[in-house]
Amino acid sequence: MNTKCLFKGINKQSLPLALFALWALYLLSLYTFNLWAYVGVPRMKPLFADLHAILAAAECHEKGLNVFVTNPCDALGRIHVYGSLWLKISYLGLQSQHLFMLGLSLNLIFMLFTVCLIQPKTLGQLALSCLMVFSPAVTLGIERANNDLVVFILIALSTILLTFKTRLTLAAGLTLIYLSSSLKIYPSILFGTVLLFAKQQVKERTLIFGAIGLLGAFWLASSLNEIFLLKDLVPRPLDHYVTGLQALFAYLGRPYPQILLIAEAWRLAFFLIFIAAGALWLAHRLQPSDFEATQSDFKYILFLFGLSLLFFTYTLNSNYDYRWIFFIFLMPNLFHIQQTAAKNTLAKKMVTGGFICAAIVMWTEAFRATRLFGLSNFNIYFNLGKSTFSTELLQQFLKELSAWLLFIILFAFAIKQFSKR
Repeated sequence: MNTKCLFKGINKQSLPLALFALWALYLLSLYTFNLWAYVGVPRMKPLFADLHAILAAAECHEKGLNVFVTNPCDALGRIHVYGSLWLKISYLGLQSQHLFMLGLSLNLIFMLFTVCLIQPKTLGQLALSCLMVFSPAVTLGIERANNDLVVFILIALSTILLTFKTRLTLAAGLTLIYLSSSLKIYPSILFGTVLLFAKQQVKERTLIFGAIGLLGAFWLASSLNEIFLLKDLVPRPLDHYVTGLQALFAYLGRPYPQILLIAEAWRLAFFLIFIAAGALWLAHRLQPSDFEATQSDFKYILFLFGLSLLFFTYTLNSNYDYRWIFFIFLMPNLFHIQQTAAKNTLAKKMVTGGFICAAIVMWTEAFRATRLFGLSNFNIYFNLGKSTFSTELLQQFLKELSAWLLFIILFAFAIKQFSKR
């Protein structure tokens, strides 16, 4: 064995290994000393409560109960609000007694996938990676062992398969998207996203369009009744620990109630126009030279998938903060732009701005957990016209505004890179 090559390989993986080790130590400290609340993560009992809800629903379903109506097997009495495919988990012999090992295993696999996807190559990238994965948004998903982590893993695997560009891997990748859509509705948006790079991915365009159409139609036909059922069951929170299109209007509506009189359709239209106009303006200002470096298909597809999932779920409904785990899909591409763009270019500044916006969105709840914004109930009011705006409300407003600005930046990159492929 070439010792020099071995040493070079170990050295290349030192930063990803450091990221995993620091992350594991961070989570272990939160668990051991029960520090969840101090970083903006509301602790639930039992640990891995969202995974417990699924296992409990599967047990009650096996007993013949309609868990979409009642679920006494759950410690918190929560009904089932996900796809019915989750209820088949009992066929694998998995029950509530396996909760801790299942939750721990799911989190470890998620962490391994995250580290392998990000692959920090510099100390700066390592610091940014820690900033993102240590965030309350990601930590919330881990503390709950939420099933979005399962979707994350399946979509990551799908991206790897689609990168190989063979008929077999194409079929396997699309099947994983179909499976993810059966578990939770929102990954179905990726059937449309695949069409964006279909002409670059395989020569048989008719084949891929036909496969997507067939799988998409089959999923829709088999899931339509369930979609209508879950539409009324899935929670639409508009309080803390959530993000979503309507959240910004809800926060503005407290000091200015007249805003809430505007129909949701008009709010949606304003949001889409705002994002589209901002993204097109930024994309026009970006220089082609900022994207001359060759971009791998894997990072490009991963970026499109992550952006599609985040934007679709943000626009469609209010989501708990752990949905921002899909920002991890965007990081390899952002790191690539950051590395290859010349100094002081707009692209480089946009990447920096994107990470700042993402940090605000994903870390806001940690500020709420400080004495300034939470524990002491300390409130200062700023006069805005004839109304008032508390610091805590201002904080939530800035969180949502940062999400809007982040989408503008991300779509600008997507537009510019798509035009060059």
